[in-house]
Amino acid sequence: MTMLPITGTFRIIGTRPDGDTLSFLPQDPAFWCDVPGKRVKRNARGAGKIRMDAIDALETHYEGVGPEEVHQPLDLGARAARTELLRWLGFTDVVMNEEEKVTASTPQTVPGYILAGGTDTFQRCVALVGRGELPEDLENGRRAVVTTGHLHGTANHHLLERGLVYPTFYSRFPRELREDMAETTRRAREAKAPDGVWAHDVTFERGATIEKLESITEYQVILPKLFRRLADHIRLFGPSLTCFPAYLAGEYEEFLIAGQEDSLHGLQHIVEITGNTIRMTRFIEDIVIVEK
Repeated sequence: MTMLPITGTFRIIGTRPDGDTLSFLPQDPAFWCDVPGKRVKRNARGAGKIRMDAIDALETHYEGVGPEEVHQPLDLGARAARTELLRWLGFTDVVMNEEEKVTASTPQTVPGYILAGGTDTFQRCVALVGRGELPEDLENGRRAVVTTGHLHGTANHHLLERGLVYPTFYSRFPRELREDMAETTRRAREAKAPDGVWAHDVTFERGATIEKLESITEYQVILPKLFRRLADHIRLFGPSLTCFPAYLAGEYEEFLIAGQEDSLHGLQHIVEITGNTIRMTRFIEDIVIVEK
């Protein structure tokens, strides 16, 4: 599979970046039309929102079923990925208001590039994110095979290596890159960096005990994909997990598990519930979500 290199600038003023989403303005906005999938949604300046490929950061402002936004534990790493992403790109002195919208940064823009793989259902460009100049063997606007060497020069790999984000693989993401990031995940989980997700995660071993919404917004760190579904379920039906497997089945999300040939439909197949405790029975790097 090939990706589309696009050079441009990152700008965060007036936006609410998090650990896996930010705004990007191509040098030539016409290249947005060459990104496969849905049309990339752009603002008046031609900038589009980037959803960083193959990673998932803790939620800092998730709306879901609403009406109010919720977040994962802010003091247990939810802001760490965003802080490191902006630092890595070259932003300093970032000032945010009470809604966590950036009001000032130094500099106002930084040069960089993306390696675009497609778009998501929210019309965001799904991409690997790089800083500075495009690697010499890639050409702006010309599709190319992305290697693990290219991958290692991106923020996506950097955040995963630091243990600040979880992996999340979709079937269109190249297998060679997926295997590299899966191994990176295993090393990060073993290292358990104190500012990362693995030092606090309860998704896969101990399990999360659910007594109220605050159980996952304030006190326990879990996989963001599971958090989003749990947060919505709790807000709709309360904290009981009795009907949660049926709720997951209703999502009918198709995925593959490493070592198995047949796909499964619904995360309920890899979730174990005992009383009010929920645990995933497979590590996230072993799961590949089939594109819809």
